[in-house]
Amino acid sequence: MLKTHDPTHLLVLLVGGSMLLLYGVKQVTDAMERAFGARLRLIMMNLATRPVAAFGSGVIITLLTQSSTATASIMIGLVSAQLVPLTAAVVMLLGAAVGSTLVVQLLAFHFIDYALEMLGLTAAFALLARRTRLSEVGSGLFSFGLVLVGLAMIDASSTPIADSAITNAMMQALAQSPLVLLLLGILLAAVFVSSIAAIGIVMILAGSGALPLMAALAVTLGANIGTTLTPLLSALNQRNIAGRRLGIIYTGTRLVGVTAAMLLLDPIAALLEYLLPAPAAQIALAHLGFNVILAILFVPLAEQLAHLATQLLPESKQTQKKGSRYLDPDALTLPAVALGQAMREVLRMADLATEMLQLSIRAFEDGDKSLSKRIGNLDDQLDDLETAIKNYLIQLNDETLNDEQTRRELSLLHISTELEAIGDIVDRQLMRLARRKQRKQIAFAQPEWDDLVTYHREVLGLLKRVLAGLATQDPTIAAEVLVHRKYLDQIKRDIHLRHLQNLTSGTPASLDASAIHLEMVTAMSRISSHTCSIARAVQGEF
Repeated sequence: MLKTHDPTHLLVLLVGGSMLLLYGVKQVTDAMERAFGARLRLIMMNLATRPVAAFGSGVIITLLTQSSTATASIMIGLVSAQLVPLTAAVVMLLGAAVGSTLVVQLLAFHFIDYALEMLGLTAAFALLARRTRLSEVGSGLFSFGLVLVGLAMIDASSTPIADSAITNAMMQALAQSPLVLLLLGILLAAVFVSSIAAIGIVMILAGSGALPLMAALAVTLGANIGTTLTPLLSALNQRNIAGRRLGIIYTGTRLVGVTAAMLLLDPIAALLEYLLPAPAAQIALAHLGFNVILAILFVPLAEQLAHLATQLLPESKQTQKKGSRYLDPDALTLPAVALGQAMREVLRMADLATEMLQLSIRAFEDGDKSLSKRIGNLDDQLDDLETAIKNYLIQLNDETLNDEQTRRELSLLHISTELEAIGDIVDRQLMRLARRKQRKQIAFAQPEWDDLVTYHREVLGLLKRVLAGLATQDPTIAAEVLVHRKYLDQIKRDIHLRHLQNLTSGTPASLDASAIHLEMVTAMSRISSHTCSIARAVQGEF
């Protein structure tokens, strides 16, 4: 590696090494995500029910991606999609934090002394693997070689800088301001989006003498907070509040640990100096020890942390109903999972449509004007969900779907369209009729109102029955719905016939009441038609 004391060369080494480090870290994470992203998510989901395995998966996945930040971001997405329970995700993140410290241990053994050799070997592997299934793995290894070269360049520039009287004066001044150094560590990890890169720089500066041990420890603790900022921002941008809870737990546990460590900075530094003579090894051990102690403290408390986060961030009823909850973009690489998530949203649509139809009859009974607005809001949510489901499903790569998955995709698209149509009938037809009845103060004859209530109850029951078949994927229930439809058709004919007989017999009834009566029956008949269309989709017929 280039040895120089020329200021210009030093600046080139320092800035160039930092940029190469930043680029390498990003490329490693992206390559490993492309190579193992889908498998990593499956591993996380499958091991979520076993605490020890969940912790181990967090360690291993971070070793692969070289970034606990990337692991945390993946985990927040899975929690937001409710693919992984919050408690398991907390355990995995604590494992990810420990995993991020293991690569740092390599740096403590002067691994960067062989940076160029490692770059050559990884470049050779990448070239040999570029036309194979291991091409992304080769790209990731080569990028890790770039990370080592970047660290070596920073190392080459740090020794002359450490020997400078100006640097010594600055470091001595900063050593008296641990909070400033803590903020510096936060900034460093946030910029590099990796605690590994940030801690690597700190170890190099400490090993060259540019950073005293106390100062290096403060920066290291700051880096442990900084690495949580990107996942935290990602969590705060999630619609689902479960992801936000995980982001807050991830940052919160770090803040608690850093606060305690800052208060014990002097005894920690003394212990490290007693155990190890090399400054770089001292920082590596401190980083490992900090994260292992956090894991020992908080893994047994994962359930309590999840409960506390739930208490601090309760999910309001409005939040529960608004927007899609389960459509995780990262799951699109796993068709079976993505279709399962879409099904969960379709079932939410089913609940909304059922609630709308159930409420609709009350708008004719008591004249409550707020019901019309409430049903309108439910219809808006139904429309939003239908659009979200369609946009989600069309992103699936048809080449990755087998025949059964293709059938399920078409079925879900068809059912979501039918449920949205039911919502439109309730909102645009039944509610329009209810408003007209209220505005003109129209009253139905009691026998005819009883007929309407009976028909509404039967149509509602038919919808509930087909949705039970949808939830259980039971074609038998769907077949029963299609048979029951004939009974509903007979009820409709009887109601229509009685209404015409009342009109011709001279039974008092306004023409307005008659028109509303007939339109209500027609609207509910259309709902039963859409319900039967859903039943046929459950059976696999379109």
